[in-house]
Amino acid sequence: MGGGAGANMTTMGKAKCRFMRRRLILLFVLVFFTAASGWAWWRPAQRFEVSDLELGELRLVTWNVGYFAPAKNKNVRDLDIERIVEVLKPLTAQVIVLQELNSMEQAKAIASKLGSDWCALSVETGHQQTLAVLSRLPGAKAESKTAGGRSMIGVFFQGEDDRDVFALGVHSPHPARGMEDTVNNIKGAVSWMSERNEPIRIMAGDLNYNFDPDLAGKEGDALYSEAMSVLADGTVSIGETYYAHTRIDHVFHHPEGLKVVEEGSGMVDLMMRFAKVPGWRDHRPIVATYETGGW
Repeated sequence: MGGGAGANMTTMGKAKCRFMRRRLILLFVLVFFTAASGWAWWRPAQRFEVSDLELGELRLVTWNVGYFAPAKNKNVRDLDIERIVEVLKPLTAQVIVLQELNSMEQAKAIASKLGSDWCALSVETGHQQTLAVLSRLPGAKAESKTAGGRSMIGVFFQGEDDRDVFALGVHSPHPARGMEDTVNNIKGAVSWMSERNEPIRIMAGDLNYNFDPDLAGKEGDALYSEAMSVLADGTVSIGETYYAHTRIDHVFHHPEGLKVVEEGSGMVDLMMRFAKVPGWRDHRPIVATYETGGW
C-alpha cells in the first residue's frame, strides 16, 4: 500500500510539474508576442519623403506585401488592400511591382482603387503566390518566363517621353528551398533583361539574395558581378531594408547611364494581427525614380 501510494504521489508530482512547465511556456509565448506587438506598434516608422514627379522622370515601386507570420499562407489578405492603396497612392509611381499577393483578383482590385488609368498584369509564381506589375503607362503587354522553378513577369510599356520601357517583376525562391533555385531564378531574370532591346529596362522585386556591392568585380559575390555585367544597381545606396542587416529587395536597370534621381525605402505601420491577418509585414516598399532623358 505504502509503496503504491508513494508511486502514485510521484506520478502526480511529475504531472503537476509538466502542467506548470506548460503554463510557464504558454506565459512566455504570450509575453513575447505581447512585447513584439507593442514594439511593432510603438516603433516609429521610416516615412517616405519622395518629391513630386517631374516631367521626363519614371518612378517605380516594388513591395513584398506578404507577412512574417506563424501561418502557412503568408500572402496578403483582402482586408489590407485599402491600407496598401493608401500607402501607394501618394508615391505617384507609374509602375508598381507587388509580390506575395494571394490572387490575380487582388492585383486588379489594387489597380482599380489606384485609379481608372491603372492596369494590373500578373502571374502565379508557382508557389501559391501571385506576382503583379501595375502601371498607368499606356500600351502594357505582358509575358512570363520560368527560371529556378518560379515564374517571372515582364511588361512592355510606352514611356511618357516616347522611350519604350520594359519592367521585369521577380520574386525569387526562398533560399530555404535550396539556394540553387534562388540563383537560377536570378540568372534567368538577368538573362531575360539582356535579351530585351527596349532603351529602358528595369528589373525589380524580392530576389531573396543579399548582394554584396563591395565584392562586385572581385572574387566573392560572383552573382552580383554577373548581374552588374548587364545591369546597374538602382537602389544600392538605400542600404539594409530587411532584417539582420540584409537587402533582398532590389531594383536594377539598363542602361548603366540611366540616372537615378531619387531612391528610398520606408517601413509601413500596420497593426499586428493574430486572426485573419497573422503576423506583420516584414518588407519595406522600395522607391526608385529615374531621369529618362539626357543620356
